[in-house]
Amino acid sequence: MPILTIDNQQIEVLKGTNVLEAAKGLGIVIPHFCYHEALGAVGACRLCAMNFVEGPVKGIQMACMIEAKDEMVITTTDQASQEMRARVIEWLMMYHPHDCPVCDEGGECQLQDMTIAGGHDIRRYGGKKRTYSNQDLGPFICHEMNRCIQCYRCVRTYQDYCGGTDFGVLGTNQRVYFGRFRDGRLESPFSGNIVDACPTGVFTDRTFRYRTRYWDIEEAPSVCPHCSLGCAVIPGGRFRELQRVRGGVNKQTNGFFICDRARFGGGYGNHPERPRVPRVDGAQTTWPEALRALRKRITDLVARHGPGAVAFLGSPRASLEANYLLDSWAASLGSRRIAFDSHWQHDRSARVAAGKLGPRAASLEDIRCSDFILMIGVDPLNEAPMLALAVRQAVRRGVRLAVIDPRPVTLPCAAAHLPLAPEALPDVLEALAGGDIRRLGRREAVLLEGILEQLRAAERPVLIGGPDLLGAAGIERLLDTARLLASEHRPCKVMTVLAGPNSFGCGVLARQGPDFEAILNGMLAGEIKALVCLESDPMTGSSDPARTGMALGKLELLAALDYLPTAAAHHAHLFLPTTAVPESAGVYVNNEGRMLLFSSAMDPGTPISVSGGGDHPPRTFLPATPGSEPRPAWATLGHLQGRRLSLRDIRQAIEMEHPNFAGLSSLTTGGEGKRIADISPPPETAPEIPFPHSEGEGTLRLYAMEDFAGSGELAGYASALAPLRPTPFVMLGALDAKQRSLSDGQQVRLRSELGGVGVALRVVPDLPAGIALVPRLRGTALESYVPGRGHYDCQILSEDEEKT
Repeated sequence: MPILTIDNQQIEVLKGTNVLEAAKGLGIVIPHFCYHEALGAVGACRLCAMNFVEGPVKGIQMACMIEAKDEMVITTTDQASQEMRARVIEWLMMYHPHDCPVCDEGGECQLQDMTIAGGHDIRRYGGKKRTYSNQDLGPFICHEMNRCIQCYRCVRTYQDYCGGTDFGVLGTNQRVYFGRFRDGRLESPFSGNIVDACPTGVFTDRTFRYRTRYWDIEEAPSVCPHCSLGCAVIPGGRFRELQRVRGGVNKQTNGFFICDRARFGGGYGNHPERPRVPRVDGAQTTWPEALRALRKRITDLVARHGPGAVAFLGSPRASLEANYLLDSWAASLGSRRIAFDSHWQHDRSARVAAGKLGPRAASLEDIRCSDFILMIGVDPLNEAPMLALAVRQAVRRGVRLAVIDPRPVTLPCAAAHLPLAPEALPDVLEALAGGDIRRLGRREAVLLEGILEQLRAAERPVLIGGPDLLGAAGIERLLDTARLLASEHRPCKVMTVLAGPNSFGCGVLARQGPDFEAILNGMLAGEIKALVCLESDPMTGSSDPARTGMALGKLELLAALDYLPTAAAHHAHLFLPTTAVPESAGVYVNNEGRMLLFSSAMDPGTPISVSGGGDHPPRTFLPATPGSEPRPAWATLGHLQGRRLSLRDIRQAIEMEHPNFAGLSSLTTGGEGKRIADISPPPETAPEIPFPHSEGEGTLRLYAMEDFAGSGELAGYASALAPLRPTPFVMLGALDAKQRSLSDGQQVRLRSELGGVGVALRVVPDLPAGIALVPRLRGTALESYVPGRGHYDCQILSEDEEKT
């Protein structure tokens, strides 16, 4: 590793580190704009000038463009370097408007900081300024082109890193313009990252515009709850309202950027119908009364029917601490009827991943550094968007990517796509593990032989799979395939995309306990009289909502603890409001088994814009903050058990009971987290439960799939994401569409065992024959179609056929 001297301070750095990063390691902050750790160096701003006195490079040089070498001697404080930086800053500021008081970037503007650091304070230029017209870039991004300093960060983020194609740099010389060919919404699902990347106020968050200054907003490091990847985010709130979410930094997960669902999908905490007051039998009440009523009813049911009459349902979106205390409460009552996910396939997949992934678990950083990637039965942009971005970074380095999936998987990079029916995916895994490839067909065999050859030749291969198409049995087979492909000196890593931010933690806690199917059967048989739901809605989250609704109707007591206005919360006999993720502290265990801490950024309460009837605080004095009744779920569950616990107490108890969580109590927020220790293998995967169906003439196999903004439980309550939600549609292969005389864009009738619904038809050329795809879109007629529960038998009819 090279050793160099900067301003009389010596430092040893990794090979390949540039001098700007070396100086940063010494605490020497050199002004810069174009350089970004995730984007690399291009030397566009010319601001990071240093004087190289000794070594292979001499004179004034741009530090970001020079690799650190042995025996370099560099100074940043000599007159020539300082004058160079001051002149460059003056050039960059020559056309910049003096609009800091009305700029949303004010207070957190890198241009403000670097202008002072560069030694520029008085503008000498008195000529006419260069001006531009701004574009309408859609509901998320505001455009103020006059503030641009041509650092190129935006286009390098949007095009190079994120793979967007509808935004770039136009013009030449002094008329360079960053935007689109015409006005319109930015199409990339990662468009919001240009807000974080821009060092000035050219691109700002439209949803946050003119709302709060940086020094007034309350922020804290947190973890995104929208999928299982555990991306670092920083939510910010003011006036009891979550106002924005920006990307945090975790080099093992998301790196520096986040997806638009994470950035603009925080509206669930501000939802106008969010329940904020305890209820008993539909009537609002106080916390002491509600807690007393719940304890009494549970105690009476146990006394009359035994502990098995009470069941508990945890949730992948509840914290590890809350799920643990729910498990502890069930055990104290003598009931082992507890599940941690209402979707049995997602539950079993999480248990398999938690029990068998071990050291083969791949992080997003492992994927970025891999040399061959095979994705099978996973749709990253819709199920775990930042996975798609990690895959893109590998492909940018020349890595080959193969996708085996019946769906038209959209990615921000090139990939070889083999569309096979879902029932063929297990055969693919068997073939990759050494089975007979020829049984899949000639064309498929040729492609798989090529994939297998590249898998064996790769030094850092990664297999990626998801539970919706593979199921628990497929996830287990994926892990076995990776084990057979690996060797002592060449690991083959695996990433499994799970359902929620804490699915892995729930898989560990579930152990060999029952799944929700067993609890559902107990409710239908009349054995279970009460169900306590922790931040879970089995009415929409289970694989069979209709059957679940029937079972819940037989209960004597349905209790719900939640912060969402879900169907379960609405129908609960007893409801206790909990704090949303930005208002809470806790731990999530992401899909690779990494324990990640999140902190509370704000206290719960009804936004002032609502309680005050406008944007000004109400001019009345109250003894309590309006809407502040929600409490952390872990605190409520501890209180129900008569235990006053801190988060540290709970984490230490988890470590004692579950040794694989060792180190949990010593974690700090804002770090990279820690992988849990290996645990014993899970029980054998139970056989999949088929959904009753009967195929008839013209029947297709219909599979539900996730949608980026329309399927997630939290995203469904975020109004800002509404422009990204599609209208209901169904996908059909070109051959099947031709046989039925149907055309792309045509309005058709989708008929299945769930009823009939009118949708638009999308014809997909490579979709396997006999298969149709439909997105789950909450709040529409397609909400009942649940991904990951197998297929539905369906028919797709033209409007004329439907009439006859």
